[in-house]
Amino acid sequence: MKRKQIYTGLWASLLLLAPAVTSTTSAHATDIQTGQQSVATSQLSASQSTSSQVASDQLVESSRQSQGTSSCSQVAEVPAKTAQTTNNQPVKSAAKAVLNQDYQGAMARGAQQLTTSQDTEVWAALARISSGAQLTTAQKATFHQVFAEELTGMAGHYSATDLERLTIGIAAIGEDPTQFNGVNLIAEIIKKAATAGITGQVYGIIALSTQDYGSQANQTINQLIDLVLKQQNTAGGWAFFGSVSDLDITGMTMSALGMHRDQPKVQSALDRAVALLKTTGFVKATGGFLIPGGFSTEENSNSTAMAILGLAAAGVNPATTFVGDNGATPITNLIAYQKADGQFRWMMGSDDGALSMSTEQAVYALGQYDYLLKGKGSIYNFKKVVPEPDPEPKPDPKPAPDPKPSIPGKKPAGESSASSSSEVDLDKTLPKQPGYKEDGMPLTGTTATQDALPQTGHQSVWGSVLAGLFMLLGVAGYQTRRLKQR
Repeated sequence: MKRKQIYTGLWASLLLLAPAVTSTTSAHATDIQTGQQSVATSQLSASQSTSSQVASDQLVESSRQSQGTSSCSQVAEVPAKTAQTTNNQPVKSAAKAVLNQDYQGAMARGAQQLTTSQDTEVWAALARISSGAQLTTAQKATFHQVFAEELTGMAGHYSATDLERLTIGIAAIGEDPTQFNGVNLIAEIIKKAATAGITGQVYGIIALSTQDYGSQANQTINQLIDLVLKQQNTAGGWAFFGSVSDLDITGMTMSALGMHRDQPKVQSALDRAVALLKTTGFVKATGGFLIPGGFSTEENSNSTAMAILGLAAAGVNPATTFVGDNGATPITNLIAYQKADGQFRWMMGSDDGALSMSTEQAVYALGQYDYLLKGKGSIYNFKKVVPEPDPEPKPDPKPAPDPKPSIPGKKPAGESSASSSSEVDLDKTLPKQPGYKEDGMPLTGTTATQDALPQTGHQSVWGSVLAGLFMLLGVAGYQTRRLKQR
């Protein structure tokens, strides 16, 4: 797995804490550079780590020129002094911010930078996909190869966070983690996640929720949720270790629990975490986040990105719920870290640190914010939507009556077998109207006389009478003519 080199900088004593950090940092491999002093190497666990480094004590300013031009931008001058959190505890923060509202443009530029730099980390795949970018077949094949090589390199010695991180990447590119490169990653996560510490438990919830993996996976998810909820501190947040809440792991945990907000106990925990960020973590002067006494000692893009990720996953709009001085919000704060080339700085105004990691985190945090606005749920949800079949037509329990009129002289339906077994042809059964043809025109001549009279049997009675009269008249006329001839 690719490792990034770092400078430990001013806090050299951090090396003494390396074993503890290794067991508790989140699911992203990172080596972070700080300071301008001697080089020391510290390899953190394969996790999406918190920004634990201490940068220069000198305050830095963001550059307006480092941002892409946007009609949504406005500049707010923030006093060049020590900022105050909402609980009035002093913290170090940037002195000037560019209030750029164009999160979609920033997200697209960041995703494009990850593509251009050929970043093949799991988090780069997640960032690009959550930004709305479409991976080509070749790009998916590249990610597949990188993930497969990393899995092979573990030689069966899997850590929970490595398995969980790879599962997220595999699901993101549309493949099956239950049978990837000959390994069922889901089965391995089920075995290991519960004993993996807060990071392994949080990312275990996420990994097992990326698809529907069956009842055993669902049971493990519920088990992990219970374990994570028990670790929420009295302030409402979570920590890698100790009792002081940390922004990064709090945001990560909220993003995992946000996938299961239908559980009342989960929603209650999320409400407490949101309250913590609003009352303790939000820095009104900049729109960013910092918890005094936490793992991070200065504002940075990674911590702000994780807070945005957690809030958006919990259904809270960070741009409207958290508004600071001069209209600064967490969204405008995060965008202000972006360079002209699309990368996101770790520290405001400084190019030190692992910018690929801060870019990945910023892009998928903005992606989750975009998902919130569009009602798309979690960026970690890769479940395939199966269209529902058309419902089968149900028979009408009370069929409508036959609209055809009843026929005079005919029995109603049901009174005779003939009437119930066949339809009635009105043209054949209705009697002809006297004096009219079938087409409705009046009859004339003898036909009219014959058709106008009712008939019985072969010949009507009246027909016989008339015939007799005509015969008598004919005989009488004949006799009269004979007499005249004489």
